Order: sequence, then structure tokens, then C-alpha cells
Amino acid sequence: MKNKEIMIKIVAYVVIIIFSLISFIPFITGLITAFKPETIQIHSPPIWIFEPTLSNYERILFTKGNLYNLMNSFIVTFFNIIISLVVGIPAAYALARFNLKGSGALLSWIISLRMIPPVVVAIPFFSLAQSFNLYDSYIGLTLSYMCFSIPMVIWIMRGFCVEIPKELEESAMMDGCSRLYAIYKIVLPLMIPGIVATTLLVVMVIWNEYLIALILTGREAQTLPVSTARYITRVRIEWGSLFAANSLIVIPILILAISIQKHLVRGLTFGTIK
Repeated sequence: MKNKEIMIKIVAYVVIIIFSLISFIPFITGLITAFKPETIQIHSPPIWIFEPTLSNYERILFTKGNLYNLMNSFIVTFFNIIISLVVGIPAAYALARFNLKGSGALLSWIISLRMIPPVVVAIPFFSLAQSFNLYDSYIGLTLSYMCFSIPMVIWIMRGFCVEIPKELEESAMMDGCSRLYAIYKIVLPLMIPGIVATTLLVVMVIWNEYLIALILTGREAQTLPVSTARYITRVRIEWGSLFAANSLIVIPILILAISIQKHLVRGLTFGTIK
């Protein structure tokens, strides 16, 4: 029986490794193409041995102006995640701890906001941005993203708050702590894995968002995913520039996920084991 379990685990690991390698093939191929000289980018059969060049990155960052678009993405994502956490975490705690009248309907409404397809609200957002002179601005884009990110933070963080025993806070308050101090000293440290996991999920949604940014931005606040589309034209596809820009979109998320991997794993499995 033990040998059978070992064989099942081995087969499972082999299947996982194979599928992982297959899923990484497009990314690795694109990353290699980003370092290819323009003369061999679409060569058939593909050339795998060549002298790497940074000309594609130099072109998109400095010649095409994608460095400015990259900074726009960082700015919008940073402020959006900060505001979403500041607003969403207290709201999630309140919904988890207090028996508020109509909280069930409120939660249903919150999750329904996250389920709305962006294409449905793109035109209304555009009209509002034009009316309040927020078109092609960081504020307009950030406010639009908050309509999706804050409900996501509230819904996810409420689940983490529910898993934290309320007896811990009650014990602290019996020892003389106020509720706010008990939240600061006891609840927030326990919520850190959940906050990290939620942050990464929200950052991924905002960082990769395309449609809303396409509708609400022009030259000034255009983000990197929108500017990447310029390398696909009617005449040709600039493969080297396209894959170089795509790598700039993917790599920051990978770096963030790796850097917070310890907390991320704890956050994703929080509450599964009592």
C-alpha cells in the first residue's frame, strides 16, 4: 500500500512538472525573442543560438517612450492598492465582527460589483471622466479601478477576519485594551498573510488591466498594457519590441510574488487547518 502511494505521488509530481514546463514555454520563448536582433526575430526555422542584444528594450523604453508608461502603471497601481487596503480592511473587519442589519445583502452587492464585466461600465466611466475633467489623469483611472479593487479587498479580507477567533480580542479588552488597540496589536499581525495575498491578487488585476485604461487614457496617463498594443500594426508586428514590453509587464509581478512567497503561501492556506 505504501509503495502504491509513493507511485501515485511520483506520477502526480511528474504530471505537474510537465504541465508547468508546457505553460512556461510561451513565456520563455517570448523572453528569448526580446533579446534577439531584429534580423532573426521571425526567422524560420527559429534561431536559438545568437548574440543577445538589449536594442529592443532600449527602443521601447527610450525611443518609444514606454518608460513613461511603465511609471504610469506603477503610480496608478501603488495608489490604488494603498487606498483599497485602507478602505477595504476596516470594512471587511466590520462586516466580519459586527452583526450589522442587512450585512448579507451588502455583501451580495459588494461581490456583484466585482462580477460586473469592465466592458459594461467602460462607457459610463468615460462619460463621468469627461464630465469631471478627469480624462487621461491618474485620479480618473485610480477612481475607476477602485470600483473593482475595493470590493475585492472587502470580500477576500472578510474571509480572513472571520477565521481569526474573536476571543483573542475579547481577552485583550478584558485586560484593559481598547478595541482599536486590540485590533492593532492582535488582529492586524494575524491578518498580514491575508493582506499580502490580497495585495498580490489586486495588483495583478490592476497591473494587467487593459480595457478601462484604453478608454480613460490618452498620452499622459497611458499604462504599459495599453501602450504595448502599438507594436501590432496593419503593416507588421514588431515581435522584439512586443515581447520586450510583455516581459516588462510580467517580470514585476513575478518579482513581487517571489519576494512575498512566504507570506503568500500562508495567506492562501489561512484557515484551512484549525
